[in-house]
Amino acid sequence: MTVISKEFLKDGKSFVTKTEDTIATVVRTSTGAALTQTEIELAGDYYNSDLDEIDYAKIYNLKFGANYLGKLGASDEWMAKALTDKTYKDVFKKATQLNSPNISFASLATANLNWETTAQNTDANNKSTDRGGKFIGRYPLNKDRKKFDFLQVTAKKYKPNQFLGEGGMIQDAEDRNMSSVGSVYLPMQPGLAESSNVNWGGETINAIEAAAANIAGSTIKGAGEGLGPAFEGLMSGSKDALNTIFGEGGVDSKDVAAYFAQQAVGKNVFTRTTGKIMNPNLELLFSGPNLRTFNYNYQFTPREKREAREIRSIIKFFKKNMAPKRKGKLFLESPNVFKLKYIFKNGQQHPFLNKIKICALQSFNVQYTPDGSYMTYDDGSMTSYTCSMTFQELNPVFEDDIEMSSNDMGF
Repeated sequence: MTVISKEFLKDGKSFVTKTEDTIATVVRTSTGAALTQTEIELAGDYYNSDLDEIDYAKIYNLKFGANYLGKLGASDEWMAKALTDKTYKDVFKKATQLNSPNISFASLATANLNWETTAQNTDANNKSTDRGGKFIGRYPLNKDRKKFDFLQVTAKKYKPNQFLGEGGMIQDAEDRNMSSVGSVYLPMQPGLAESSNVNWGGETINAIEAAAANIAGSTIKGAGEGLGPAFEGLMSGSKDALNTIFGEGGVDSKDVAAYFAQQAVGKNVFTRTTGKIMNPNLELLFSGPNLRTFNYNYQFTPREKREAREIRSIIKFFKKNMAPKRKGKLFLESPNVFKLKYIFKNGQQHPFLNKIKICALQSFNVQYTPDGSYMTYDDGSMTSYTCSMTFQELNPVFEDDIEMSSNDMGF
């Protein structure tokens, strides 16, 4: 059973520990000091928008020995402090309500800490380009960290349907627990829209076809109970159907002969010889759902070298994740898919914009000279790029996907 310990503060930030057995999760909450946009973006999947929390780390060893702390959504700076600052360990002790004599920092400086990664790549300014194995891209690179609305596009490793016994092979993509491989954060654009469509088509059935259907239906119903009831159903259904057609107000034998002659020769003999048409009993019938499509157009205009490199990485992010994967020489694996989410300034799903199910990126087009002429900066970066993208949902929207009582726009 999970026990939520009392909240503690460190460096002006609020934390709690959620303890279960010998493991405690260190959670950064928005109580007191609100979560910053930078924290949310760096945390990726470890940010819980419903609770507005980040799972920062796990304490795997509640006796606080070497390698006791594992990295989740925390920054390297925070982890370094948590592992080397005695104050943090004392805070963990109080928050988890555990006191252990096994408190030693002697080996931490040289220990092979389980949250360390390989050596980081750096750019020309000796700043790290390693983002913990998952790409995180942002445009524009705002120095002003005020909260704003944005589109979050998360690439996920595609997981196909599986044979799962009853109900297998019909699991929605949303329920397949696809893992994230990176995210891009883009500004809101004009023209945000959705279009929901379902297929309805006209279907006809005339009196003779309806009678045949009635006969067939009675036979099939009786067949479920045995051979005798099947014949009884056939005779009863035939009698009722024929009485309907040839009874009072029905058709005469000449009409029937003309109708079947028409079926035999493929010409409109019935109307030519009787001057009538069979009532088609036309009705609009539901024939299936449609998959929604979402289109976006972005213009990227780099204002500095760092932003130019970020734009290049964002473009590569989309091209790489939409490309099929080679599986040996015989097979190709499906490309990664994308989860699109409109984020409100509080870091949660936008309450007045639609939700989007997991999508495939069907097309991604880049124009390197959108201004009508070839222009570059000194380092070769284009002065502007335009990208157009077309996403299509993997699954249709169903009635039970939309909850009228929810505080959002729904799918």
